[in-house]
Amino acid sequence: MFFKYKKALERNVGDNMKIKDIFAGKDMPMDFVIGKLDGFHRTFINKKNTKYYFIIDGTATVKIDDETIEVEKGDFVLIPVNSKHSIDGNVEFAIICTPSFDIDSEEII
Repeated sequence: MFFKYKKALERNVGDNMKIKDIFAGKDMPMDFVIGKLDGFHRTFINKKNTKYYFIIDGTATVKIDDETIEVEKGDFVLIPVNSKHSIDGNVEFAIICTPSFDIDSEEII
């Protein structure tokens, strides 16, 4: 199977983030999206998904539970299920969610 970036659906996620759904679908083993953030993306807890972020470009501050770290191009972040997390910065990143993302399992803090 092939998935074209140019044909991917782009949508807003909150006020400061846009994502392109490269491979996303309900009840799939995973989702793969490209996100662009310009500012603060709220704090969440996800009760179903483990999230993997690969920083493509830019810099951001990522907070997972009580740990905060600055990330930049080439860095990789793993956000375990049930972890409180947020991201703030000007950054482009790839996100993989396993299993596929379920909005009903995510709680805004």
